[in-house]
Amino acid sequence: MPGHGGWGITVDGSDETVIAHNLIGCTQDAAVKFRNIESRIVTGRGGTTRRNKVLNNIFFRCGKAIDLSNLDNTADGNLYTKDWGEVRNEEKSVGRGLNWLPDAGTTFRLDLEAWQKFYGFDKNGAYADMSIDVDLDALTMTWSVAGPVPQAALDKFFERDLVGQTSRGSRKPGPLASVPAAPAKVSIDPRR
Repeated sequence: MPGHGGWGITVDGSDETVIAHNLIGCTQDAAVKFRNIESRIVTGRGGTTRRNKVLNNIFFRCGKAIDLSNLDNTADGNLYTKDWGEVRNEEKSVGRGLNWLPDAGTTFRLDLEAWQKFYGFDKNGAYADMSIDVDLDALTMTWSVAGPVPQAALDKFFERDLVGQTSRGSRKPGPLASVPAAPAKVSIDPRR
């Protein structure tokens, strides 16, 4: 493995995976990384990494947000950190939060506008200014989001959020049904 600092979620050769309503932050490399694994033969074929969906996630200060291995995937309703610092090296996969997409031997590094315009991804996605602070001792998170927040129709599997709050009809991105405009402290204790 290259020394790139790690990924938030990795999909290795799998098809039809759904990655939804997560908050992924402070990854040096990709928040969500897809890789084709052609040599892994299952039921007569290699891992093609197709028809996967990245829906209604929050990407906070990630070196890359979504790194796709091909165009036969979907991304929509995701919320991205608007701006969070200067880029130190354009050739490394750190510091900008762009989405990456391979094409004929090169890799496109796309901001949200290009991601939407040229490939049709994240038509309901948005940038926002975010503040997120996690206290690992107290297992709390203090966070706020300033800017437009996408609202997506609910799938039956996402009616309840991380803390059990129920949504009806539609829901904002991330693991919690409410996305606060002013700093709010929430418990992230998995034992609840």
